[in-house]
Amino acid sequence: MKLHIKLHHLLLLASLGIITLNFHQPIHALESDGTAAETTTLNIKSKYPFVDLTKFQTRDTIAYQVPQKLDDGIRVANAKSLDNISEIISLLNRIEKQNQDFKQGKGKPVRSKKRESNRNPPINGCIDSVLIAKDGKLILEEYFADANRDKPHYQMSITKSIVSYAIGKAIEQGHIKSDQDLILQYLPEVDKTKIAKGVETLKIADLLTMSSGIRYKVKGRQAKITKDNHAELYLINTTPITKNKQYKYDGANLDILCHILYNTTGQSLSEYTEQYLFGPMGINNFKFGKSICGLDKGAAGMSLRSRDMMKIALMTMDDGKWNDKQILNPQWIEKATAVHVNQHQPHQYGYFWWSNSVKHNGKTYRVRSARGAGGQFIFMVPELKLAAVFTSYYATNEPISLFANVIIPAFDK
Repeated sequence: MKLHIKLHHLLLLASLGIITLNFHQPIHALESDGTAAETTTLNIKSKYPFVDLTKFQTRDTIAYQVPQKLDDGIRVANAKSLDNISEIISLLNRIEKQNQDFKQGKGKPVRSKKRESNRNPPINGCIDSVLIAKDGKLILEEYFADANRDKPHYQMSITKSIVSYAIGKAIEQGHIKSDQDLILQYLPEVDKTKIAKGVETLKIADLLTMSSGIRYKVKGRQAKITKDNHAELYLINTTPITKNKQYKYDGANLDILCHILYNTTGQSLSEYTEQYLFGPMGINNFKFGKSICGLDKGAAGMSLRSRDMMKIALMTMDDGKWNDKQILNPQWIEKATAVHVNQHQPHQYGYFWWSNSVKHNGKTYRVRSARGAGGQFIFMVPELKLAAVFTSYYATNEPISLFANVIIPAFDK
């Protein structure tokens, strides 16, 4: 007897934890745009929950509503005074339709650009929150599926962007002298007589730009990984580091930076971030994943609420200030979000922050962003004083085009 199971039945089983579905692989995602699935070498992959279909909300036609003003330091404003939100409201209703299609099992996951039949339309990913801020004020906040204002959402590689800020804060406080320092001076646990050729030339900036050239090569049976040997295992088992270090997007650089942060501050990533970044901004509902070595993981694994993602955007665009409190050195903000590698690619890279260009009305804007696999994004255009946050539960990089083709045009009249 053949067993026929529809997609929505599989989704329900997954939401109840009975089966596991690998739906977080981004559709057409590329390593070069920051939305590729997580790859690990000397670490474990981050775990994140699938959408809970038992808590999946169904919304009527969406009309504009002013975001709620809470006691969280975020200022709000009425977007209707801007007279340019009709396309955005249409977008929100399209997102809701896509969510309901997904819940009902219409369509199927798409793994290629191959055209699907009209009877079985493709589903390219489902967005579960959209927030927009203009002129430093939150003007739109909408949630879909099982998401809500108080629920932290997994961030995947946006975690990397927070590591960049933590390293910047450590430099500001004098724990680390400079991003041009050699990494080995902050890794006393590493036996310098065992390291691969060229490791002695690596700088902190090389790690921050994914340009260290570290390529881990398995050599027989591996020792148990601890915080005392984790960094060393990377540095003795990498292929030789050459002068022409090549960009490669992976987690090794983050693992080593988390050891440097711990060695120099005496605090884990979570502890340090809570005290000097998140805490002063009133961000208290967050979580970092654990690395295989016992420290916090820096490549992925963090969870944040969408409003707190927006706080990161607003602080970044205000030169490191949050409500007149200086959180981070403005020079580091500029350096971290500047373009350092892949200058001639559509998506450029800084210190774990992304950039891409958007042309509109004869002008070219540089969009600065933090990006995470599965459809997590923080977008910023300082020239327009515009920021947007997207989270998703089913892999998509669609928000990149939505921000460029719908949101920017709405505010660049």
